[in-house]
Amino acid sequence: MLSWVEIDAQRLRNNIDAFRTSIAAGTALMVVVKANAYGHGLETVAPVAAERADWLGVNCIDEALAVTRLGIRKPVVILGHTPLEQLESVVRNSYRQVLYRLDVARALSGAATKLGIAAKVHLKIETGTNRQGIPVGHLASFINELKKFPALEVEGAYTHFANIEDTLDPSFAQSQVRKFKEALGIIEREGVRPSQVHASATAGALLYAEMDFSMVRLGIGTYGIWPSRETQIAARERGRLLSLAPVLTWKTRVAQVKDVNTGDCVGYGLTYRASRPMRLVVLPIGYYDGYDRKLSNSGRALIHGQPASVVGRVAMNMTMLDVTDVGADLDDEVVLVGRQGNAEIRVEELAEKIGTIPYEVVARINPLIPRVVSDNSGRGR
Repeated sequence: MLSWVEIDAQRLRNNIDAFRTSIAAGTALMVVVKANAYGHGLETVAPVAAERADWLGVNCIDEALAVTRLGIRKPVVILGHTPLEQLESVVRNSYRQVLYRLDVARALSGAATKLGIAAKVHLKIETGTNRQGIPVGHLASFINELKKFPALEVEGAYTHFANIEDTLDPSFAQSQVRKFKEALGIIEREGVRPSQVHASATAGALLYAEMDFSMVRLGIGTYGIWPSRETQIAARERGRLLSLAPVLTWKTRVAQVKDVNTGDCVGYGLTYRASRPMRLVVLPIGYYDGYDRKLSNSGRALIHGQPASVVGRVAMNMTMLDVTDVGADLDDEVVLVGRQGNAEIRVEELAEKIGTIPYEVVARINPLIPRVVSDNSGRGR
């Protein structure tokens, strides 16, 4: 393999267990495996997550079907849009569909009537993020229209916080909770009583136990990554700093070792010029694989447990490292993200260097790169 991702199954279990102990007893736990399990590999992660989760969350019908093909029988919620022509498959497989459009409700009802089973939906309530969702002021009329559609069951109601990760100020999240509770009151007055009510994702579950309702949606925290530095600070202040361990290690191997003379340039654009005789290695990964071009002349990787700097531009399929002081041989293992020996490169480090968030770094690791499970069940954190 040119490059591969190792998934530590026991760390994954431990992370979920840590959240389980931090939420109120009886609160259901949905583990979100959308976007190829946040880049960790849906087919690799979902079976392990399903051991601990009550529900699984995905973005689209294709992801839901992939979960089903794995033989997983936990309820699956589709949190993103499903085209009308694919809604019969949603009903046939008993997936739960997010609902905020009446034409989707009509199509779900038609499919459910045809198949002779209920179509279960989770109403998405708009409380301030202004993405998909039903505005609170339109909710009563929306529900009255839903009552006209047979075989439609409102199993859930939920919302999503807009500013819970990027700040230590909880005021906007609290305003969203007030709107959500108002919406829940409207839903109840209309005679609808969803059994699953959820608002908190990872940061909410960590910081605001009063916002858990009957279920929480665990996303980035599943994978041992904190949503933000602010979340980690706030969790520490509240005495809720869970022990989370990164699940993902991204590796490759040395494809070539070469010597470079003083004054020689490295890579496209001649952006790096050697100031001394150097030894370089070429790695068979680049920005196509998800190793961001902004890591040119700024990233680092681990060889023999030591950091080696990226020199020159990251190319589409190749990256060069300075190993003059480290040493390297052909086919040596290189760690791009994760631990090797006593050294570690965390996703957060890469995110800071390229000016983005950890979510994007892991989600953009090319899905064609193999994901391999390492199950060290006897190893601690």
